[in-house]
Amino acid sequence: MSIIKVASKKAKKGFTYKVTFKYKEHGVTTTYSRSGFITKKAAQDHETLVKAQIKRDGYLYKECTKTLDEVYKEFLEVGKTSYQDNTIYNTIKDFKLIPIELKKKPIVKIDYIMLQRYFNSIGTKGLSRNKNIKIALNRIFVYAIKAKYISYNPISLVDVKGIENKRVHDDILSEDNFNTLISCLKDKNTFICDNYRIALSIGYYTGLRMSEVLALDKNDLDLDNDTIDINKKLVYSGLKKKDYYTSNKLKSDKSKTIIPIAPPLKEILVSWIDETPYNKLLCDIEGCYINPCSMDTRINEIAKKNGFTFNFHMLRHTFVTYLVHNNIDIKVVQELARHKDINTTMSVYTHLQENKKKGAILSVFGQNYSKNTPKVN
Repeated sequence: MSIIKVASKKAKKGFTYKVTFKYKEHGVTTTYSRSGFITKKAAQDHETLVKAQIKRDGYLYKECTKTLDEVYKEFLEVGKTSYQDNTIYNTIKDFKLIPIELKKKPIVKIDYIMLQRYFNSIGTKGLSRNKNIKIALNRIFVYAIKAKYISYNPISLVDVKGIENKRVHDDILSEDNFNTLISCLKDKNTFICDNYRIALSIGYYTGLRMSEVLALDKNDLDLDNDTIDINKKLVYSGLKKKDYYTSNKLKSDKSKTIIPIAPPLKEILVSWIDETPYNKLLCDIEGCYINPCSMDTRINEIAKKNGFTFNFHMLRHTFVTYLVHNNIDIKVVQELARHKDINTTMSVYTHLQENKKKGAILSVFGQNYSKNTPKVN
């Protein structure tokens, strides 16, 4: 029998009920046992719930007493290996924004209602900030499920609201603005500005991410076959400059590949290889890795003086947009951009198509609509 009477001096009736049964978890026979039920019906109801949970999940959910903060710290110790270094850095940064009251809650007690109330309370904050907090929490809850601390993810249904910040820059860097930046950096005539100029050119003609550009060395270039081997990235988030290092763990499997070099870029690189004395393709005057934030800030200062704004990721978006705009097959664009998901590539295509539709409507129904209206007899 799975439910038995157990003598108890503390119970009014002199006994309580105990649930005990055998089950298999990952092929191993295990015994479940829990006592202290006042009535037989309570024991039967508990047995039904436990068996249903085992049947649904394939294992027995073990109640966890750890707080959200304790599980978060365990995640950083055990579960972070499947994530990029920058992702873990962002998780740490975003988790700090979560109130201590929520961090101290046992993770099994945190439910949808509690989380939705929290996100409702920060609805006056920036939307991007709030989304990042949800993403950070999601990583922790996913780890908790893997560790069998919880059986479902309570944040999966939470809605996030916030103030959407207006973009202070265009997604696309025009050819004129690109040439302006190159010219201004060349006029500075310093080693670091020359490195910025080369980095800018590589980003513009390849769409590489900034961390990938700054990790390149001369051995990654094959100028005889006009290719660049993308095999590492610079890790810098949260680190001092002297502690920067390169990692072979890129954003996705698609990121690591060999890409072609455009003729204008080849001409630039051939000349640059003769100029720089270091094996690192890009570095400061002492041969150390370039500080990405300093480079982005310095180039943006030049851009602002010339009436526009800049950040390095614009180069990647510009690269993809130019390819799509020139009717390159969308699968080829995906391969060149090294997008893991073609939907990322398609989002640029869709954006351009929407702009074309707007242009078509304006050209017909714009200011000259009355002039274009066909006369009806």
